[in-house]
Amino acid sequence: MQRLTLTLFTLAALALCSGTTRADELELISQSKRILFMGDSITNAGHYISMIEKELRLRSDQVIPEMINLGLPSETCCGLSEPDHPFPRPDVQERLERALAMVKPDLVVACYGMNDGIYYPFSEDRFKKYQIGIREIIRKVDASGAKLILMTPPAFDPLPLKEKGKLLPAGAEKYAWFSIYEDYDSVLKKYAAWVMTLGDEVDLVIDLHTPVSDYVADKRKTNPKFTMSPDGVHVNEEGHSVLARAILKSWGISESGIQDRQLEKLIHQRQMVLHNAWLSHVGHLRPGVKAGLPLDEAKAQAKELNLKIEDRLTRLRPVTDTSGGKIHHLYYPASSKEGELALAADFYLWIPPGVESVRGIIVHQHGCGDGASKGGATAANDLHWQELAKKWNCALLGSSYEARKGVECRVWCDARRGSAERFVQALGDFSKNTGHAEIAEVPWCLWGHSGGGFWASIMQSLYPQRIVAIWLQSGQAYSRWTSGDIPALEVPEAAYKIPVVACPGGKEKGHERFHVAWDGCLAMFKAYREQNAPFIFAPDPKTGHECGDSRYLAIPFFDLCLKLRLPLEGAGTQTLQPIDMSQGLLAKRDGSELVAASKFHGDRTDVVWLPSRKFATAWKEFIQTGSVSDKTPPPSPINVTITRTANGKLRVTWNAVADYESGIAGFKVLNNGKVIAELPKKPINRFGRPIFQKMSYHDTPEQPLPQMSVEVNGLVTKLEVIAINSAGLESKPSAVPDVTQTK
Repeated sequence: MQRLTLTLFTLAALALCSGTTRADELELISQSKRILFMGDSITNAGHYISMIEKELRLRSDQVIPEMINLGLPSETCCGLSEPDHPFPRPDVQERLERALAMVKPDLVVACYGMNDGIYYPFSEDRFKKYQIGIREIIRKVDASGAKLILMTPPAFDPLPLKEKGKLLPAGAEKYAWFSIYEDYDSVLKKYAAWVMTLGDEVDLVIDLHTPVSDYVADKRKTNPKFTMSPDGVHVNEEGHSVLARAILKSWGISESGIQDRQLEKLIHQRQMVLHNAWLSHVGHLRPGVKAGLPLDEAKAQAKELNLKIEDRLTRLRPVTDTSGGKIHHLYYPASSKEGELALAADFYLWIPPGVESVRGIIVHQHGCGDGASKGGATAANDLHWQELAKKWNCALLGSSYEARKGVECRVWCDARRGSAERFVQALGDFSKNTGHAEIAEVPWCLWGHSGGGFWASIMQSLYPQRIVAIWLQSGQAYSRWTSGDIPALEVPEAAYKIPVVACPGGKEKGHERFHVAWDGCLAMFKAYREQNAPFIFAPDPKTGHECGDSRYLAIPFFDLCLKLRLPLEGAGTQTLQPIDMSQGLLAKRDGSELVAASKFHGDRTDVVWLPSRKFATAWKEFIQTGSVSDKTPPPSPINVTITRTANGKLRVTWNAVADYESGIAGFKVLNNGKVIAELPKKPINRFGRPIFQKMSYHDTPEQPLPQMSVEVNGLVTKLEVIAINSAGLESKPSAVPDVTQTK
């Protein structure tokens, strides 16, 4: 069973994301460990509940309230049935106290009314019985100690039944669910209006009737026959999304905008397994309902499904982080067609805000295994890599290839097996849905770790005309295709013109498992240098197979290559500029004997090509120390704001530009010059310098992604925020508005 808490802090963060401040409603949800949904067949279908769960889980990696659906088809709260109903309609009063005792909810969400008018014209007598039924729900829920949210019935849509001739006018002898009064929605409007007057008697009332009516009316402006209720009563999934949106809005949470059928299917499947089990466990009088699993069996199934849900959420939560701008996302299922990629893949693209025309794509490609696959999901969120992209009006792209158990990584990391085509397809699709058609044509910088380096080294030969430069982090395929371990690869002449860095970990040399990364990178370096390729060997003396602090050399490498190779802006061509090998420098692999390339005479096989003297200095420091020093402070934080929270504290929020050389390690919040908060509280990084976005083994931010926001206590008069880069240098303080100006 899920653990069931959601902190107020977390839901407050959701409100900040959505731009809402419904503190009481947020507290109502945050203090609930278990939420019980009661209702008729619309609730029984459960889609709106699954959609709510999806949004809560996408926005928070913390546990959420358990949502139990006990919706029952045909049910009313008043005990009425139309004469021609095939059986007496079940009355929620028969099972409500039993459900409350067995489920023990903290919060009940009840939605009744659609069936309570029994599809007849309005009647004061029926209306009174509906009112009695609703007030009985209030009484029983209050007696149980739970909180209560009442929701109005959604709207009835007469159009589809009118076209089929299945509506009856006023004055008919009798009505039923299959022959409904033509103006039945006027009945529901009265019921809904009355429910909305009960705000003082329950914890929250939510209007579902108006959002459904308004949505349908808006759609019919362009499509007069539009409907979400094919039978007039039961809304389809689009209708359930309208219900979910209205409920979330009442809780102060907006939709994430993420549509992912795989996630939605898994969550709904889990919801329905538990729904059917709980329905049978509690018991009811409605005939024809298939029995659910025993509750323990259902919970075991739900637990297995939850693992799959969490796996999917790991790949989707980074898309909800828009602190640096929108993350565009694409998902492609696995293909069973010959020659196509047999694994599912997610792609993530960040485009710097305000860029009119994208000049290139910086690709950050993860390696093999489940951890690497999940790590790839945050590549486009990386603040430091975003600064490189921003400088050159480039987009930043990450991916997450499925790490299916029992399927070898080479299914995707050998680009010839479908991943190259999928990558190009993703760029084409991004070019359409981002409004940047040029994305399909612009050149690429390829960074790849382990299996990602394997992939990048094959892409080098498949698309040499598209590649600005390549960084191979402890990975390449050269040694595999030359040994016959994978099919041979013909390397075109153009591939030898691409600047490449091979960066194995010094601890991989001679390692029982990872020596292949060192040996292969060195062999590739020698072979390509024999062809006078602009190839750099840059081993990291501090690391094994992890990425360490290599980004502090990789980013300036790509920076320089973009400067040297990108077509001039407005040139009207995507043809890359060639590297002038006579203008670089050459050095021995240990960093000694640095000379201009034009003055070098001798065997080039074992000497390193370096594009500039400044880069040569950084490279030499890196191969000796595993890092690159920095003496310039970071930029000051910007857009600092202060708001008062529901609990009376002050929330300080800001933005910051990552220091180009050393990124962001953290922040200090000062009051009159004294530090009152630090973010993070304890900087930790197992794989290199501590940074604000805690870095993973794969050179990507670990989840959950941190926000530039803290709560502070006490008497505060003047606040300042200072940024700290990973070299430990502090920015100038950024002034914050006086607290007395904050409401």
